[in-house]
Amino acid sequence: MGELYNPYPRLPKNIRQIGERDQIVKLYVEDYVNTYLRRLYPTGGQGLRVGLLLGEIRTQDGTAYLFADGALEMDDVGQDGEKAVFTEEAWKKAYQTIEQMFPKRSILGWFLCGPPGCLLSPLNYWKQHGQYFSGKNQLMYLNSGLEGEESIYITSEDGFYKLRGHCIYYERNQMMQDYMVSRKDAHRVESGTRDVVIRDFRQRMEDKKEEVRKKRSVVGMLGMACSVLSVMVLASGVVMFNNYRKMKDMENVIVSAIPSGFVLGSKQQKGLDGAELELEEVPGEVYPTAVQLEINPETMAAHESQAESGTQPETAAAESTAAAAPVQDGSQTAGGDTALAASNAVSYVVKDGETLYGICLQRYQSVNNLSLICQWNQLEDENKIVSGQVLLLPPVE
Repeated sequence: MGELYNPYPRLPKNIRQIGERDQIVKLYVEDYVNTYLRRLYPTGGQGLRVGLLLGEIRTQDGTAYLFADGALEMDDVGQDGEKAVFTEEAWKKAYQTIEQMFPKRSILGWFLCGPPGCLLSPLNYWKQHGQYFSGKNQLMYLNSGLEGEESIYITSEDGFYKLRGHCIYYERNQMMQDYMVSRKDAHRVESGTRDVVIRDFRQRMEDKKEEVRKKRSVVGMLGMACSVLSVMVLASGVVMFNNYRKMKDMENVIVSAIPSGFVLGSKQQKGLDGAELELEEVPGEVYPTAVQLEINPETMAAHESQAESGTQPETAAAESTAAAAPVQDGSQTAGGDTALAASNAVSYVVKDGETLYGICLQRYQSVNNLSLICQWNQLEDENKIVSGQVLLLPPVE
């Protein structure tokens, strides 16, 4: 009967991973053995079912490969609940069964199957494991019913520890089928049942592929969301950079309007002569109301001629003051296109490099008269004045 069995199976190709891959020992359990152990639990008042794991061990590149393709139950070993008692008669009968049903197979360890719901602890059996299965790479399989918790322990050079995982492989295992039929624990597995196992394996593979596809879809959506977020951040950065440039341009304009030696930042500042200046705060969009008087066109012509001939601003201011005649608020001039100004307005000739902000700060130590000056001189833009231009300014208080 032994010639029908191949004692040295090749490395399995059709496998299913259970748990993680262990780096010290590689355990491969044949599917019929796994099915037998998963359904082997006590009935009729028994507390424990104990047996031997059979197969072979190979070593390659320092790694041990265990192939378990047989499981043999020992009679009259489980006693008094969850205790295991090995007798000489039980060992003798087990060796005889191995020669008949599992020829040329070695003992890889033992298994203990408890009733459903119980939790078998390896601490209760590790002494017996060291006594009867003291060799290297000897297994201890613990399981509790068809849906119970499964765990496998092994002795190695690192001591006695729990395997992180193992593999289930599929092949035609006639030995295990014959043993299961002889024990009446399962009917003979025909090709139809085998097809069910294969279909179940393929269904598991399809489920894994579907899970991978869903994960890729989620990763793709996350990638798209990250791209959109990156574009939004980039656009916000561009807007902030443009706003920063506008603020810098405005700062340059303000700095160009401040005369040398004048420092902003507090209400009390020092003027050009070293005296303390009081800076006035004017609410936004609220400007002082000026009493505007009309200027005689002849007086304006005299101002312009004096500017061209190099007359001092102070002399021109005195002449313009004497020639100007006050009129009622809101009256029109004869020409209709000359700006209205107060009778005590002073003419000022713009010098090279001067700005209207700088002139106001230099003469009045504030920019409160800026709007009035623009109104008197019909300036649409306070930043557009040229050298040599004559401006009508309020007198210095």
